[in-house]
Amino acid sequence: MRTVGTAVAGLKDIQSLVPTLVELAQRHSGWDVLPEHFPVVGEALLWAVGNALEERWVTEVKSAWEAVWGTIVSVMEPALREANLARMPEEDRVLVRVEESWALVAEANDLQDLGVKVFLKIFEIAPAALQLFSFKDETPLEESAGLKLHATLVMRTVGTAVAGLKDIQSLVPTLVELAQRHSGWDVLPEHFPVVGEALLWAVGNALEERW
Repeated sequence: MRTVGTAVAGLKDIQSLVPTLVELAQRHSGWDVLPEHFPVVGEALLWAVGNALEERWVTEVKSAWEAVWGTIVSVMEPALREANLARMPEEDRVLVRVEESWALVAEANDLQDLGVKVFLKIFEIAPAALQLFSFKDETPLEESAGLKLHATLVMRTVGTAVAGLKDIQSLVPTLVELAQRHSGWDVLPEHFPVVGEALLWAVGNALEERW
């Protein structure tokens, strides 16, 4: 409650309050607090304040408290995530970063559109690669139904791969089968860097400043 008081007192100068909230989030990381705990704490805090204020807990006051809590969470949650990641082994940290960033990309973007961007980038990097696809003569290429379908399937496969990263051994048969199918389409090992560059470019663009 003293910390809540400190936060309320510092609301007029949020920038000065940020280090306190970040340090608080970092300490809570050591107590195994997770981002999903914030809504629970927020609900309990507003319930307690509302009960204390009784009839003075009007809509305007409640809305103000909700805004304040949202501001606190907007600072503490990213700091807590980073602190939790820092405590993980490097391998686990990489997996979490990939999973969380892909979730952001999938939530904010149409996977078909994202996939089309990936393939257009592939053809920009390696124009000859277009000849490997059945839709090579369709124009305009970005409107090709064949490209859109293939792009969607590829993005779903990326999502499946990301979801399976914590159990690589179970993911291996899927990746092997995928490689074997691509062998029949004249895909070569040297195409992997091109696809990787295009995929990372598209994901980076989708994540913007979070990349």
